[in-house]
Amino acid sequence: MQFGGAWTEEKLGILERYLDAYTTALKSTPFKLVYIDAFAGTGLIDLQEDRDAVGFRGGSTRRAIQIRDKPFDELVFIEKDPARCAHLEKLRDEYPGRRITVENSEANSSLCDLRKDWRTWRGVLFLDPFATEVEWSTIKAIADFQALDTWILFPVSAIVRMLPRSRKPDDISPGWVSRLTRVFGDQSWRELYTQSPQRNLFGDSGSERQSGVDGLVSIYKKNLERLFGQRFLSTSRRLKTSTGSPLFEFMFCVGNPRGIGPATRIAGHILDRM
Repeated sequence: MQFGGAWTEEKLGILERYLDAYTTALKSTPFKLVYIDAFAGTGLIDLQEDRDAVGFRGGSTRRAIQIRDKPFDELVFIEKDPARCAHLEKLRDEYPGRRITVENSEANSSLCDLRKDWRTWRGVLFLDPFATEVEWSTIKAIADFQALDTWILFPVSAIVRMLPRSRKPDDISPGWVSRLTRVFGDQSWRELYTQSPQRNLFGDSGSERQSGVDGLVSIYKKNLERLFGQRFLSTSRRLKTSTGSPLFEFMFCVGNPRGIGPATRIAGHILDRM
């Protein structure tokens, strides 16, 4: 079971509207269409923050299955947890006529090892990690496929917790430094720190991290733009808790260069209007 509230419905609403528009736009093309959910969970969400919500609602996997106009030819659900995979397997029984693949594996490895003839396949990839699981090497592999329109949930809240405000970058634990570098693809996250004008008791100047999340979002976006070029959409959506605290930044990148125009128009319209 995945938990959420208004922000969860917000991201799923954006994704669902894009999937519907995407499949409609490509229904007259010869391409086979695949939907890949890299952190699939159980297929259901418990809207615990919404006291008016009763019961459970369909998560991203179920919503992708239920796209009507031009259903996906294949749906791939990747989940590391065996118990959650067991829930996902039930979807195959519930929708026996659909080609559903459930992979009990680590998402980064599965995505980097994707084997498809991308000359005949197109699709949408949803990267919805719990925290900092998505590595830059995976993002690069996806960009190289030039076939998957990709929605990325960038974990601003988790990353902020790894970046102390008043500490030098070199004082951050080696494990966190390694994780941050795998997420950003380089040491660019260090740009968030500047020399503090105040000195400590020993007369040494310290470092201070830029407040808020705008800086780290900007750095990640710049890295995406360098990798995807015009296939990166600068418009994004900040997802927040009920008290207004930032949780994730929802971003979009186009797969095939020939689809830049329509894909960015559709995604941009949805992000602006929803």
